[in-house]
Parts: sequence; C-alpha cells; structure tokens
Amino acid sequence: MPSSATSPWAGAPGPRTPTAPSRRSPRPSAPIRGWPRRWDAQDPALLAEFPAFRAEFEAFLAEYGHRETKTAILATSPTWGESPDVVLGLVKVLVAEPPEESGRPASALRELLSHPRLRGPKRRARMERRVAAARAGMVFREDSHFELTRPLPILRHALLEAGRRLAEAGVLETAEDVYHLRLEEIEGLDGPDTAAARRLRGTVRTRASRREELSGVRLLDTRLIYPRPEGETALVSGTPASGGTVTGPVAVVRGPEDFGKLRDGDVLVCLYTNPSWTPLFRRARAVVVDTGATASHAAIVAREYGIPAVMGTGTGTATLTDGQTVTVDGDTGRVVAADS
Repeated sequence: MPSSATSPWAGAPGPRTPTAPSRRSPRPSAPIRGWPRRWDAQDPALLAEFPAFRAEFEAFLAEYGHRETKTAILATSPTWGESPDVVLGLVKVLVAEPPEESGRPASALRELLSHPRLRGPKRRARMERRVAAARAGMVFREDSHFELTRPLPILRHALLEAGRRLAEAGVLETAEDVYHLRLEEIEGLDGPDTAAARRLRGTVRTRASRREELSGVRLLDTRLIYPRPEGETALVSGTPASGGTVTGPVAVVRGPEDFGKLRDGDVLVCLYTNPSWTPLFRRARAVVVDTGATASHAAIVAREYGIPAVMGTGTGTATLTDGQTVTVDGDTGRVVAADS
C-alpha cells in the first residue's frame, strides 16, 4: 500500500512506480460501508458475502501481499498475504468516511516560491527542480522498500517448511521453533534421536525463554536518546518535522493489530512507522512518534499529506492515552493538553 508517488507538493501525479497503483487500495462496495459491526471483527471469512470486493481484495493481495506487517528486516512476522486481517484493518480505516483534503502542501509550495529571493525566473526554476527532485527521492525511498520486501514470502516459506519437516521428525515441537536456530545448527543434525538433536531442543527452549523475557524490553531507552528539555511543560515534546497546529483525540497505535482503532481526525501516536502504515496518514489529523527525526518515514509522509508531525518524543506512547484531547504544534515540536 501506498507510497505517496502522487505528492501534494506539486498537486500532479509523479512518475509511475511499483507502489503508485497501491495507493488506490481495495475500493469497498457500498454494502461494506454499512457493515460497521461485522467489519470490526476484521474476519476475512466474512468476505464471502461480498464476492466483488473479495475478488478485488484477493487481486490486491496477490500483487502486494509480500508487504511486511511489522518489519522488513526480520522474517518472523507474517506478510500481508498471510495476515489479510491486517489489510482489512487498513480498509476499515479508509472506508469509515471520506478523508479531509488538506490544501496545506500546495499552499506551502506557493509560499516557498513567493519568497523574495525566488522572484527571479532562474532562481524560481531552480527551486522547482529541487522540489521535483525531493519528490522523486521520496518515491525512490518508498519503492526501494517495496522491492526489498518481495523475497519475504519466499524466505518465510523456506524457513517454515524446514521447521515443519523438523517438527514432523520430532526434532522441534513446532515449525516456528526454527526461528530460534541458526542454519549451521540445523545442517549439523545427524538424526532426530541423537545427542545433537536433544541439544538443539534445549537451545530452542533457552532462546525462546530469553526472548520471551525480553519481549517487553526496548532495545534502546528512547529517553536517553531524546531527553526531555529542562523546564518543558508540554505533555511530550520532540523534533518539529511537519508544520501546523491541530487539536484532536489521541489514538495510540502500537502495531498493525491496532490499525482499525484509528478514526478520522485522530492524532496518531506510535512508536515508529514504515510504508505499510502510510494509509493511516489519510485519517490522522497529526502524528506524534516516539522515535525518528525529520528524514524518517513518518515525517516525510506527514509533510506529503500536510499534517503536523512531532518526531523523537521518546515517551509519547507511554504518556498519551487513547481519547485524550491534545494540541499538536508541528512548528515547535510540542504536544500539550487541549485545555492548557
């Protein structure tokens, strides 16, 4: 799903790229718009009642199902094709009601080009070329990520097939246990009932236990990377990454499982984003992210969609709560209570 190959900066379509068509996302038929209760279940089996939408949905997954649900770096997380409920959560967000159209990006470009130092035609033309180059760079960033994820289904299938065979042979308890092993450890096996196999099962239990123990522990303490300024009175603060000031209710989205909770006009608060999160920006009034800076994915997409963004807050997801009404100032990087 979407790259923003059509950038509101220029108000005209950019170059056709692999991710550009995905911005259309599955278009729900009229009956689905009146299906809020059952849609909340995000159950792919219910699509049988909507054959036209189901056909388009399946075609969409055939083309874009290799996209990651969480990260393109690890193969342990399922893809969109394996977790269609995640995509249904995105569709639920997109069909709730028509999104508000923002004119800020186009007006920002006009403001930029009206700067006194750009009155000369040569300087103005040079700046327009730089804006076009920036747009192309954004498209390239999205498309390179899109292409990077293409091998994920093949890689996951190979790993899980190896795990399935080892589980059938009695070496592993489940196919997913293979994720706790290294290739050389598997290649060194000489049978299911050998000392090596018993050591391997012990290794799996030890590593699984250790990973479970660390599952709630962040690899980096964001409070050390993004320390809170002395005397700061805002609820959270960070790097201003996309200008504007808006007020709205908070929706804390920690992962794809929470996509469906975002409603039109919510302030999206999250740990991070990647290209699979981009459809959420059509609904969000602003975005507040624990990590990142002005060149991060969330900052770039927020600027394209013309919504305020505050990056690197460190504690946004821990401090702000669902439904809390806040004012986000994307020019100063501060998030305050709406009544303050």
